[in-house]
Amino acid sequence: MPTSATPLKALSTHLVEEHPVAIEINQVSYAVMLASPHDLEEFVIGFLLSNLVISHNRDIHDINISQQDNAYIVNVIIANRCLVNLQQRQRQLKGTTGCGLCGTETLTQAFPTLPTLPAMSAISPNLKTTLSVIRRKLSTWQTLAKNSGALHAAFWLNTDGQIVACREDIGRHNALDKLIGYLLKNGIDRRQGAILMTSRCSVELVQKSILAGVPTLISLASPSQFAVNLAAEHNLLLVQIPKKDQPIYYGIE
Repeated sequence: MPTSATPLKALSTHLVEEHPVAIEINQVSYAVMLASPHDLEEFVIGFLLSNLVISHNRDIHDINISQQDNAYIVNVIIANRCLVNLQQRQRQLKGTTGCGLCGTETLTQAFPTLPTLPAMSAISPNLKTTLSVIRRKLSTWQTLAKNSGALHAAFWLNTDGQIVACREDIGRHNALDKLIGYLLKNGIDRRQGAILMTSRCSVELVQKSILAGVPTLISLASPSQFAVNLAAEHNLLLVQIPKKDQPIYYGIE
C-alpha cells in the first residue's frame, strides 16, 4: 500500500490498464465492454464471432478505432446479411470483467444453441506430452503481465503442443476473444490446435471455444461442473493442468 510520501503517479506504470471499449456496428451502438487496450481489432472480431454477429472474418468489411477521452470507440462495418440477422435479435449488451453474463437480457441469449464439434478419437500424442511441462513456458509469452500482473492470457497451441500466439487482457473472456480474433484474422485452421487459458474454466469460455470450432480447451484451474457437462454435450475436450499433478482430462484420454 502506498504511503503518503509515495506519489500515486510513481506507481501507475505498474498497474494494469482498463478502458471502456464502445463497439459500434455500422455506426450504431452495440456493446460497451471493459478491456485492456491492446489488440482491440482482434478483440472485436472475436467478440462478434462469440456473439453470433459474424461467422467469418470476411463478414467484416472495415474496422475503425478511435479514442475519446479515456474510452475507445470501435466502429465495425459488417456484411448486409449479418446486419439483417443482427437487427432481428437486436439487443444492448454491457460487459464487465466479472462473470461475463452481465447485461444479457434473456436466458436464450446467455445460452445460445451451440454446434456439436466432430468427435475426437484421441488427443495428439505430441500435445499430450507437452501439456505436462507447458506451465513453465507460459510466462515468457506473457509480456504485458510481466510489467503489471493482474492479466489473464489465452494461448494458441498447434497440434504439436507448441505455443504459437498469446493474447492478454484484464478479463479472461476478453483474452479469449482476442485470441479467437487473431485466429480468424490470420486464417488459421481452428480445428487443428488447442486453446490454453491461465484462468479457471467457466461456461462462457466453453461456449466461445465451441462457437470458434476449437476441439480442445485447456485451463490452469478446474472447470465447473456446468462447464464439463456443456463441453461433453458438444464434444469439446477439456483439460486441466494442476500446479503439481499431471493433466486431468474431462473427456477422452
